[in-house]
Amino acid sequence: MVEEPDCVSATRMFFADPVFVLCNGRSGSTLLRFLLDAHPELACPPETNLPVLCGQLATVWSLIEGAPLSANRGDEPPVIPEGAITGVRETMDRMLSSYLKRRGKKRYCDKSLGSARLAELLLRVYPDAQFICLYRHPMDVIASGLEACPWGLNGYGFDSYIASTPGNAVLALARFWADNAAATLAAEERFPDRAIRVRYEDLVKDPEGIADEVFRFLGAASVPGISAACFSPDRERFGPADHKIWYTSAISPVSIGRGWSIPPEMIGPQLLAVINELNDKLGYVPVDGGWGTSAPPDDLSLPAGGSTSATPDSPVSDGRRHSQVLGARLQAGLAAAGTDASSRWEPCVAETMMAVSVPDNSGQRTEHWLVDLGSRTVSFANRLAQENSDWDIVGSAFAWQQVLAGKLNLSAALRSCQLRYCDSGDAENALIAETRIRILAELLALANWRSESR
Repeated sequence: MVEEPDCVSATRMFFADPVFVLCNGRSGSTLLRFLLDAHPELACPPETNLPVLCGQLATVWSLIEGAPLSANRGDEPPVIPEGAITGVRETMDRMLSSYLKRRGKKRYCDKSLGSARLAELLLRVYPDAQFICLYRHPMDVIASGLEACPWGLNGYGFDSYIASTPGNAVLALARFWADNAAATLAAEERFPDRAIRVRYEDLVKDPEGIADEVFRFLGAASVPGISAACFSPDRERFGPADHKIWYTSAISPVSIGRGWSIPPEMIGPQLLAVINELNDKLGYVPVDGGWGTSAPPDDLSLPAGGSTSATPDSPVSDGRRHSQVLGARLQAGLAAAGTDASSRWEPCVAETMMAVSVPDNSGQRTEHWLVDLGSRTVSFANRLAQENSDWDIVGSAFAWQQVLAGKLNLSAALRSCQLRYCDSGDAENALIAETRIRILAELLALANWRSESR
């Protein structure tokens, strides 16, 4: 019999049961890892897949103990003997104690994706373990996933989802979020005394306050200034992580709402119903028919029954508008339209359209330009005027600037939903939408479409 070295057993008494972050990819988990790891008592390395290893070891140990295995290869055994649980813990403790001793920390935190389905096993191995359940609004997760994988979804747990819906990345990511959020929520609801909920939106808006709440839950001391200290070079840089974190020096809410341009029609009503049921439980605004068709809500983390819109915009008094160039181009386009515009614009000649510019800076308001084709006028309006317009083009201030500067093709902007065409859906035929886009192109002086249409 090989005796365990004294140094190992002595170190094992040094740390409390681990903390497990239950989350999915693109939910802000690397940022949360940085905050946890910056605490003087906590060590949180990059993704280790330790929970998955626990499951694999439990399966092997159960086989050795003679317990029945799951009918599906890779699933947990239906019954895991106590001997297997003891063996898994001994294996895990050897690794964790060595890591904590090297880092000079007292408690291990694990941030591995997809750990929620193993929550029950983790509590059997570590009865005093605690869970941090991290969530992010589904549409922002979709937008973040598309940004992280511009040449095709891979990694982050996306692979199996895109494999089943290869022609629709939005649907694949929506299914990915729904499955993972449901698993995390199920663990949170099943073990409420062991879990704390953290929403990405709250974390980036109030990192110091949310960090304090998490540390109190973990029984750790508060660390003022940790939201700045977490970006020090002390953070380990090996292993999977958010690709943007290495070029970040401060926590900002700038990424909130980037999923506003994602078209919910690509998800489908059945899955949207599932997503909105989860949104309601998590306190997020629903993804409904108005998603992306107007100004984004002030806060994605409002309860579903709360207000999802800003108060009506009032014209700014100092004339400094982020969409000033857009308004000027529209006015110049109407002035240059000529007397024959009526024939070119049929059957839309008497319509009104709204050009909506969503600011990149959350401190600015969404701006609306109401174009009356019949009266040949352009006016700076508020969001209420949009309710009566015949059609709208909604996009970020950056997308509008790129289109106006000739750096982004109008058709490409519309196809990628960087600009979004919206109408009431009662147009007589599909050609009307094309006519409206051609009118916009003429007003913005983007192309000589008149010669192409003849």
